[in-house]
Amino acid sequence: MANPDNTSPGKGLNSGNLFKAAFWTLLGAVVVTVVFIMPSEYGVDPTGVGSKLGLTDLDSEEAVGEPAPANLATADPAPRLVTGEFPKPPPAEEFDYYDPEVLGDPFSRLHSSEFRTATLEIALDELEQVEIKALMKQGDALVYSWKLVEGKTVYTDFHADPHQTDLYPERYWIRYSESEEPSASGSLVAPFDGNHGWYWMNIEENPVKIVLEVRGYYDSLEELMRSYQ
Repeated sequence: MANPDNTSPGKGLNSGNLFKAAFWTLLGAVVVTVVFIMPSEYGVDPTGVGSKLGLTDLDSEEAVGEPAPANLATADPAPRLVTGEFPKPPPAEEFDYYDPEVLGDPFSRLHSSEFRTATLEIALDELEQVEIKALMKQGDALVYSWKLVEGKTVYTDFHADPHQTDLYPERYWIRYSESEEPSASGSLVAPFDGNHGWYWMNIEENPVKIVLEVRGYYDSLEELMRSYQ
């Protein structure tokens, strides 16, 4: 009977030929993946051919050459606090005894005026509250010590707020510490120009009295608020 497609039955692809074609195609894809793609994309080179062709260097070069995208979720236009780093001991063979490192701000700063000293007595009735603040410039330092001379406990919030309010969020402030202890001593380097000091509230049922001593560089030490809770 005549073949309507005018083709010979023996010249078409049978199932055996199709299987062979699929096998060689798959084998070729595996070879390309193992020899070329894995070394260049993942740095894995099981045959060693990729390293000889320089393919294993492509991934590391791309990582170095392209900077990481910015994390928009953590981007913050507000000014950062003053930070510093303590000096690390250099290797012995690199240290020059006659020419040491110069360690400046914020660890060392010269001032045109002498440091101030102040001692305040703060009396508080039951549920009375007060704010005592040192007006300081960024980077200036002070040491302080305070204690209850009458009473056993008082609520304290040691904190600060900036003068340049246009550079910070509305009503921005930071907290250094919070406690209900009868005394505290410490030091402070101002992270910004502003008010740095203490909020005390008498949480006892009787009057209390606090003695505060401050030494350091600041413009003034003032009582900014007093009221009853």
